[in-house]
Amino acid sequence: INTDAIRSIGMDADLLMVFNQEAFDVWGDKLTPDGVILDDPKHCEIPEDCAYRTIPLPIHDTAMHETGARISKNIVALAALTRILSVPPKATKDLIDSRFKRKGPEVLEKNSKAFEAGLALVDGLPDLSSFELTEPTPEAEERIIISGNQALAMGAIAAGCNYVAGYPITPATPVLEFMMRYLPPFGGRVIQAEDEIAAIASCLGASYTGAKAMTATSGPGLCLMSELIGLASMSELPIVVIDVQRSGPGTGMPTKSEQSDLMYAIHGTAGEAPRIVLAPTSIQDCFYMAIEAFNLAERYQMPVLLLSDQSMAFRTQSVHIPDATRIAIESRRTTNGDMDGYLRFLDTDTGISPMTIPGMKDGMYIASGLEHDELGAPSYTPENRVKMMDKRYRKLETLSSELDANGNGMFDAADGAEVGIIGWGSTEGPITEAIARAADDGIKIAQMHPKVLMPLARGKVEAFLKPLKKVIVVEENYTKQFSMYLKSQFPVDPVEITKCTGLPFSGDEVYDALREHL
Repeated sequence: INTDAIRSIGMDADLLMVFNQEAFDVWGDKLTPDGVILDDPKHCEIPEDCAYRTIPLPIHDTAMHETGARISKNIVALAALTRILSVPPKATKDLIDSRFKRKGPEVLEKNSKAFEAGLALVDGLPDLSSFELTEPTPEAEERIIISGNQALAMGAIAAGCNYVAGYPITPATPVLEFMMRYLPPFGGRVIQAEDEIAAIASCLGASYTGAKAMTATSGPGLCLMSELIGLASMSELPIVVIDVQRSGPGTGMPTKSEQSDLMYAIHGTAGEAPRIVLAPTSIQDCFYMAIEAFNLAERYQMPVLLLSDQSMAFRTQSVHIPDATRIAIESRRTTNGDMDGYLRFLDTDTGISPMTIPGMKDGMYIASGLEHDELGAPSYTPENRVKMMDKRYRKLETLSSELDANGNGMFDAADGAEVGIIGWGSTEGPITEAIARAADDGIKIAQMHPKVLMPLARGKVEAFLKPLKKVIVVEENYTKQFSMYLKSQFPVDPVEITKCTGLPFSGDEVYDALREHL
């Protein structure tokens, strides 16, 4: 909680409430030096040599005495924290009533008793005034509280998405659920398919008919979709695939965060199938990058993969109300009825060809997974194969040049900096926080945080790297995937800072790593 922007979740707690022994055993040593532990003596035994101040708080017994329901201890605990943090009780109580009113008056009455008991539980405790919150700073601009998954779905709707198919998978399911509720009022359709393969296949069918189509999944689902991503690339159909990354492999840790799908997102198909890969950097950015994903898919007629992660997907944050007018909404290039000598896969300077929508007169073409000529007819000749591979990959060269001219991401070359940090996705917040702390120490550090990962803006990256004596790459995976990718594209040998614990980086962790390497 802060009056300024919060760029990372941090790792150490000032105030820790533990409901049971496991909570203490896992988190009881992760407090700030002046931290306080509130423990329920019914279910937790604090050792005498605990390094922190501890205060017993009988939330279980209080809940049972007031309501006879063990689950009420959540409300007791929330009320206690409300009092300790000097939050106006009415504000918290109103939120509780709003959340539970659909469950009827009996539940509301039990919650009310539990809440009042929780407030009274804190009265008479030792002084905890150090945890009182400052008054919030009034702002003229209204904000909303949303999660990253909600922001992605809202951005897709703003971009004109009108078809979504998906299969539930943690941690991407909330995107599908949000779309099921909110896309139909905008004229869109949502289908829960029998599996991920069927989901993306139906999206390709919808895209063929002119729809702006999207599916959302996580790593295991992305693997199942790989053949159809290749088909989209070969048949040059626009489609957006959101991958909310989680810890793998296999089932891995479905509720934990990681950035370990990057290499699969870039290369994961049979053969060589060009695609665009994006990575939003914050909850606010999820909205705008979802719009960008659809724009790029439509403009370049190819699959666009957007990589979020579990931490950013479920984290809720107050953000400025998104402004869809910031980004122009694009649609695919069509023939506009000019069918004279129409070639669906015409070899152009940009690699982008005009396309038709089924039903347009004389606009027939074959959207096949087979290699084909400019007309769309199957062709296996060596000359045609090279020609069409050049054409499809030329789109990425066109986009790379466009990014050099217009940019998409942070390329902050601090004056006189000899050290630069490169990150991607949700690591932007903790990296920015660490760089600010290093600046207070008199250390200048440049920062690069591209949002388009495939292709990279070659000119911008080269200009960023040129004056640096040391480059540091920060990412949340074990095999240093972005660093490996960067080294394959540029003559650089970076210091690699990685993490694969299932938890996101904090600013403190990045700062400590910087101190170690500098």
